[in-house]
Amino acid sequence: MDSAASLDGKVAVVTGTSRGVGLGIAHELLRAGATVIGCSRGPLDAMPGVTDNPDWLARSSQRVCDQGDYRAIDEFVASVVADYGRIDILVNNAGGTVPAPHVEDIPELVARIQGAPEAADDYERTVLFHSFAIQMNLISPMWFAIRAYRQMREQDGVGSIVNISSGAGHPAGSPTLVSYGAAKSGLNHLTRSLAEEWGPKVRVNCLALGPTMTDNFKSFVLPKDDPSGEKYFHAVPMHRAGEPAEVGRAVVFLCSGTADFINGTTIEIDGGMMPGVLYEAGLKTITDLL
Repeated sequence: MDSAASLDGKVAVVTGTSRGVGLGIAHELLRAGATVIGCSRGPLDAMPGVTDNPDWLARSSQRVCDQGDYRAIDEFVASVVADYGRIDILVNNAGGTVPAPHVEDIPELVARIQGAPEAADDYERTVLFHSFAIQMNLISPMWFAIRAYRQMREQDGVGSIVNISSGAGHPAGSPTLVSYGAAKSGLNHLTRSLAEEWGPKVRVNCLALGPTMTDNFKSFVLPKDDPSGEKYFHAVPMHRAGEPAEVGRAVVFLCSGTADFINGTTIEIDGGMMPGVLYEAGLKTITDLL
């Protein structure tokens, strides 16, 4: 690997590494030479996909962190620093949502799939669903970024924070993903603001993802009558979804010496997709379940 692109000796924290995009990011950071500490809501014996690679296993750790609790974030970061001495990279990946047919009335099934707090009253359930989406996709990443920066500012070198956003945050709007889109739009803005406040000590950048092929995407987005996405991706110029490893390689680029003057930007990684073209198609799987 080109020395400028190598992450040898860097310590990276990636949130949401039990599966999907977060795991793809973690694997690519390991491939680039970083030590990677992942976190998830539940305990795992090791980061998935590393046990057959002794080098990766030695340079990785999987821990529990409830990112909805700022105290848990504080304790998590403190434990990483205690064990590894520093944090050079933070990737705020954990988050996500599922589409909802009507913003003003969230069905019980949609709230359950999302993992939002349960409520029998339909208005309370709707309010809690949207609050949960904004918490997990904007407020918690901000908490994590602030806590990581408080460590990075005391270290030598320049830290790197990468926020994982979404095309749902585009100014064109995001019907069916209203609170999620609002949170991701806020995350894009947060990225720019933090970059301006924290330079030159820490660079902060963002990746706005389009459709990315994960297990959840296959289960909750791709229509059952189009499991390969042949029709679904017709509106995407690349005629396919992105892959978690492709997101991971973009993260490696942003955290490496080859990108050391890139700061405060949001890069769209969506195959050239036009805003809003997949909302109706993405909702079909949920409406079929309902």
